[in-house]
Amino acid sequence: MRLLINKNDEGSSEIQALTGSFYESNEFSKIKTDWLLAQEEIESLVGSAVINRALDHYESNAYLSESSSTDIAINDELVEYLQMPMAYLATIRFYESNLVSHEDTGRKVKIDADNEKMAWEWMLDRDDAAQLRKANSTQDRLLKFLEANNIAEWLDSDKRKMSRKLFINSAQLFQEAYPIDLSTRFFYTVTPFIQEVQNRVIKKALGAKYAPLLEYWMNFNQLEGSSSNGGLPGDESSPELDELLEMVQLVMPLLTMVIAVKRLALQVLPEGVVQNFKSMGEARSASQPALQEIIKIHCEILNEDAKYTLDDIKVHLHAADPEALEYQLLPENSAENKFFRT
Repeated sequence: MRLLINKNDEGSSEIQALTGSFYESNEFSKIKTDWLLAQEEIESLVGSAVINRALDHYESNAYLSESSSTDIAINDELVEYLQMPMAYLATIRFYESNLVSHEDTGRKVKIDADNEKMAWEWMLDRDDAAQLRKANSTQDRLLKFLEANNIAEWLDSDKRKMSRKLFINSAQLFQEAYPIDLSTRFFYTVTPFIQEVQNRVIKKALGAKYAPLLEYWMNFNQLEGSSSNGGLPGDESSPELDELLEMVQLVMPLLTMVIAVKRLALQVLPEGVVQNFKSMGEARSASQPALQEIIKIHCEILNEDAKYTLDDIKVHLHAADPEALEYQLLPENSAENKFFRT
């Protein structure tokens, strides 16, 4: 498999330059598998076409040629923006498995007892958390670069195209309803959950209004590539649809987070969300619920908030078109009907 790194020991120098923590004297062969796994993880995020474009440039004579060509300069940056999250993901895995040596006689710890000491468990936990924050931040940085530079392979990727068909199509919109540290990485991680909420909940709640509202929203986003709320300009604007759209974009992130905290590991969630859970758990007394119970309670609160907004959507639709309801709010009286039910 082609790797976006030098496969010889020069690869260790590249990783050291990218992270600042990896020893340049380490043999690259020891971290090669970790790099492969990291590259595949980033490929699942941005798509194989982006990776192949970077690989083709990295393996060409144009790479770091100091050419005045704008395309070459963009590709040089693309390689660096891709390599950095790969480097952090690879080194995290390497550090986790490098605590002990694996020998024929079992796992050993080798240390200079006079000059070195093993780190405490809490030190390792803090270091792992710091490395993970950098890995997540560099992925956000990569995605912003792809978007800002209109990288064609990214714009044409399945994940990016799918997000354009959603009422919540950016981290900024998600952030307005539920704080996610403005993490683009997290937004694209939960894009399938957003689609699930849109198809299973919003489509049913909107009924006949679903298709017109989605078309209205997608038309708005095609204007100057916008992805923020506010409706269409001029005569094409519809205050009624704007109000409905605002409610839809409020409820979807709430329901998406209910799915996310149930299905995803805590390490995948934004740091602010995880820190909130941990702070509540660490500060609890013996009579207070544990972390998993706190998360369960949080999901119940989100579901309750979402229900209120869904009720507002139903009220809005009824006010706009009372005849469109599939059921009567009150039954019609009939003189021939002598029965009642409690």
